[in-house]
Amino acid sequence: MSKQLKYKLKKTLKNAEFVHADLEYHQELSRDAIKDFQEAIRELLQMLSDEEQQRLSDHLKNQAPGSRGPEQEISKERKQLNDGEAVCETTMIVSTDVETDASQNTDAPINKTNELKKLFRRIAEQTHPDKVRASGFSEKEVARLESVFKRAREAYDNENWYILYIIAIDLELEIQDPSQQQVEWIEEDIKKTLAEIAQIANLTAWHWYIGDELSKKRALQYYFQQCYNFNHPNL
Repeated sequence: MSKQLKYKLKKTLKNAEFVHADLEYHQELSRDAIKDFQEAIRELLQMLSDEEQQRLSDHLKNQAPGSRGPEQEISKERKQLNDGEAVCETTMIVSTDVETDASQNTDAPINKTNELKKLFRRIAEQTHPDKVRASGFSEKEVARLESVFKRAREAYDNENWYILYIIAIDLELEIQDPSQQQVEWIEEDIKKTLAEIAQIANLTAWHWYIGDELSKKRALQYYFQQCYNFNHPNL
């Protein structure tokens, strides 16, 4: 590995580590954001008259299938939102500056699919649940390795070279120095991760959760406009 590529790899790995930590932060916080946002919507729906609630219910029924989330359905008994895991998929920002198209390296290209498969198989040799349970490890170690296998499986399915590469290093697998193209794969993973972060950060529930009082009000107004075509009287 050339000195230039060595330093580029080091920098790229640091960037990837930060970006994945940021994604984890957004994923964890977004669960609370969605839950609390749903509760705020329920409370606003309960403030409406029966006639207004029925109008919203009729509006939802007339929407095209798949155009609303399960949390938007108003129950027949209480005419309020059912409990659900998602919120209306409205966004406060329409577009982002995150680019997901990765640069292509035309110099002696390596087949990414094959490389992912080979690395995943090597990881699976040490972490597959059937193998670790047959190896006599403690329950704590079995649980740890099964968690590693699950993470590696998800990375393989998502073609995330960075995660597999880091797992291989943590398992102290003997691996060759990455090529220029493999470093570019990590850069691709960074772009995809940034796109995931942007998707979460664009949710109306996220804007509501992290915003001040004015931002919260605007997010709720936006939600009712986009999902119900309705101006809530208490907003």
